[in-house]
Amino acid sequence: MYWFDTHFHISPEKEPLATAMLAEARAVGVRLFLVQGTSLEDCPVAARIAQHEEGAMATAGLHPEAVETFTDLTPWRALLAAPKVVAVGEIGLDYHYGAETAALQRQVFAVFLRLAADTGLPAVIHCRDAFADCLELVKANLPAGHPFVIHSFTGTPAEASQWLELGAHISVNGMVTFKKADNIRESLAVIPLERLLLETDSPYLAPVPFRGHENTPANIPIIGEKVAELKGVSSEEVARITTGNGLRLFQPATSG
Repeated sequence: MYWFDTHFHISPEKEPLATAMLAEARAVGVRLFLVQGTSLEDCPVAARIAQHEEGAMATAGLHPEAVETFTDLTPWRALLAAPKVVAVGEIGLDYHYGAETAALQRQVFAVFLRLAADTGLPAVIHCRDAFADCLELVKANLPAGHPFVIHSFTGTPAEASQWLELGAHISVNGMVTFKKADNIRESLAVIPLERLLLETDSPYLAPVPFRGHENTPANIPIIGEKVAELKGVSSEEVARITTGNGLRLFQPATSG
């Protein structure tokens, strides 16, 4: 049994700590890692970690909070061509923190969705307080059947169902342990294990009992155990199925 943290962050200043951080996670059974790129500053960090660390892969994308830095796709195409960069992300919409840039966010999100379609790579999507626009843009810019992930899901069961109808995988993190996150726990009832991924989104959103502390990939088993409790299955089954889901989504992209 082993786990896959499909979404976490390492800032440029924390890059020297990556080896120790991933070793700590391996010690508790986390053997696969997908380091997220969100800007031209941290995408190279993610790519270097993927190249040097066993079991690590990376993404390259532009987070919605950074859309004002976008000029053209030339550097992103180069980043996506690097070894073990396996997805376009983290991309998407965030109207909670970035409502004033909503129009630009939609434009840039569409560009990166089309980039995912052009490259054949999965898309890793951030959607916060922007469900309707996010859904519309995915429908308009990703071909039917193109793989994508809704990361850090915080929506409703009805929203989860609409994403699933489009073929999404849905990823949950430490928020599933938060006292007020009933919507996430209720949504798990409609998300089949076969479409579920686990993530820490570290260094953010540490699960209970570590809420308020810096999160790390070593906390994935805590999240998986909570999901197992809610689904009424064993932790071993959750690890096996969610890890398999992540491998099918992301590992094929490394074969070339």
